[in-house]
Amino acid sequence: MYWFHSAQRRSLRGGRRGFTLIELLVVIAIIAILIGLLVPAVQKVRDAAANTQCKNNLHQWGDAFHNYHSAYKKLPPVCRTGPRQTWVMHMWPYIEQDNLQSPINLNAQNFYEPPATVYNTMNGLTGAYVAMYYCPVDQAGADLDSSSQTYCRRRGNYVVNRGLVKHDTAPTDTTRGPFWNIGGARGTPNQTRFTDIRDGTSNTLMMSEYLRTASHNDDDWRGDVQNDDGVHHFMVFTTPNSSAADVVNWAIQNGDPLMPVNTSGSQYNTARSRHAGGVNVVFCDGSVQFISNSVSLTTWQALGTMSGKDQPGNDWQ
Repeated sequence: MYWFHSAQRRSLRGGRRGFTLIELLVVIAIIAILIGLLVPAVQKVRDAAANTQCKNNLHQWGDAFHNYHSAYKKLPPVCRTGPRQTWVMHMWPYIEQDNLQSPINLNAQNFYEPPATVYNTMNGLTGAYVAMYYCPVDQAGADLDSSSQTYCRRRGNYVVNRGLVKHDTAPTDTTRGPFWNIGGARGTPNQTRFTDIRDGTSNTLMMSEYLRTASHNDDDWRGDVQNDDGVHHFMVFTTPNSSAADVVNWAIQNGDPLMPVNTSGSQYNTARSRHAGGVNVVFCDGSVQFISNSVSLTTWQALGTMSGKDQPGNDWQ
């Protein structure tokens, strides 16, 4: 019995003491420093992954346009009014969305009528979620709220190249991009052949990113890629992510510094993204590149036009 109590006392006297307050504060400080170092690294990994996914989307769009061209020997119309459509509906079979095009007659289906649009719901064909519509970085964009809107459809982050031509304006031989309308009228869409691109497919933009509006209001057309009256294209009047405002007549001022907008004047918009420093694009040869915001306007406009006989500089590479 004496031995047991003596051993117990020795064990209690020799037990490990706890942390002092100073030691605890030091450990907390070290953990805080490690977290501070870790968070930016994790964010960089997330940004890189999102950028890779965005480029992968554009690779798939590039392949889809080439497959469409192989089938029809021309690119789809940018938009048209008889019936009212954009290039999106024409591309469904080439982005593995045959089930969206098969229920309709493409020569008669307006985008805003059933079954393309089922009013006050997202159950129409244009309301279907398609992952290739979206850049994963643009979390601020919103599809329409079916509870408060009649025409319910998905918006998108990828738009085609109209060139140096404003909305509903006639292009010239040297200002048109691969997607344009004859005389600027949506009732007379052009369908470009790759052989029409005199500047070369590797020097001409096919598609770029654009930002979706954060508003649910149906009149805010930014990123409204399935509406022939919407922002389903980009132009090269200003460089990517320019601080100069886009002109979109029915847009809504939302205070987003990446989406400056004016609501009066001849409409045009430039390529925009939430990637740091620039935008991802796909060229008419199918190659995907990142274009810096610092690209010169001369180079950007040379890349945006298809028959200007102008060769871009190398400040975008």
